[in-house]
Amino acid sequence: KWNREHTYPRSRGGFDSIDLDDIADGSDVFWTTHADSLRHGNSDAHALRAADGPENSSRGNQNYGSVEYDGPIGNLGSFKGDVARSVLYMAVRYNGLSIVNGYPSTDPIGQLGDLATLLDWHRNDPPDDFEMNRNNVIYTWQFNRNPFVDQPDLVEYIWGNNVGQIWSQSLNINDANKLNIKIYPNPTHNRIFIEGIKEHSTIKVFSAEGRQLSTLKVSGNSYLDLNLSSGIYFVKVSFEPYSIVKKIIVK
Repeated sequence: KWNREHTYPRSRGGFDSIDLDDIADGSDVFWTTHADSLRHGNSDAHALRAADGPENSSRGNQNYGSVEYDGPIGNLGSFKGDVARSVLYMAVRYNGLSIVNGYPSTDPIGQLGDLATLLDWHRNDPPDDFEMNRNNVIYTWQFNRNPFVDQPDLVEYIWGNNVGQIWSQSLNINDANKLNIKIYPNPTHNRIFIEGIKEHSTIKVFSAEGRQLSTLKVSGNSYLDLNLSSGIYFVKVSFEPYSIVKKIIVK
């Protein structure tokens, strides 16, 4: 059985007791995420992951790292960078949460380790297409992003090798939004048209679960035959230094 679990343990974050916690199993209940309320870290999708039930019980609220919890035995580590970026996101997203070196106790609330371990996980398992698409999907309804997925080097400027140096790259996505990429018809039966492309670009189609289904390189307005079952999909148009994601429905 797979559970929906918090990468930053609720009891260590101080958001383990909020209104309406007592809900029936199987109910998908989300609370709107607000920057000024730590309690809403409980429902922040960037920090929620599918987890094996017994494995999560074994993890409990331990710190990450070889001294306490170093991940499932036999795992090749492909999940570790995802977890690290999720936990680091929580530390910058909500006041009162921090990632520290070593293995702090559960008191005081708001500290989680081990920073050195999480930095290693982040460096050795960089964002892949699945994680980047997950970031895009969450943005479509939660309206914020995990910056460490979009800009992995940013981690070094906050906790790593570049602490104290000036970050010179932009984190703004507004310029990309102004480029006015159009994908139609939507909903569609089979073929979509992509307009607004003015340079060499890559078009990728993902399932709602984040699995890449197809890719196409273009240099201008184009079309794409989908040949997909009915459902919701995401089309990602990438051109340096931008990427835009659109949700489409196949009838």
